[in-house]
Amino acid sequence: MLNRAILLVSHGNLASTMKECVQLITGKQKDLYALSMDAEETFESFSSRLETSVNQLRVRYQEIIILADIKGGSPCNAATLQVFKERSIQVIAGFHLGLVIECCLSPASPRELIANASQSISHINSVIN
Repeated sequence: MLNRAILLVSHGNLASTMKECVQLITGKQKDLYALSMDAEETFESFSSRLETSVNQLRVRYQEIIILADIKGGSPCNAATLQVFKERSIQVIAGFHLGLVIECCLSPASPRELIANASQSISHINSVIN
């Protein structure tokens, strides 16, 4: 199995809370990390902390997937800067619980992870009608 780190980045405590939720369902995930940007933090400060985290992870992992809470948000934009520095870093925007679990449990590529997790999104009323 690929030596892969998954780093959640978000506004507020969403990343750390998502990590807790995933581990409630799947058990301890030693390769899952969280980095949150609080309301008082600048983009530059968060970008610097993210770069430090990525550099630490690169020592131990062959691949890093950064999951950002929302496309175009500061955490996602900071993650995108990391791709320009290291093309092996993968960034997926718009994480949800199903996607994070899929990333933790599957060695699939980022495109496959998104496709698999997208299948879990459903309008339940349409299904039961």
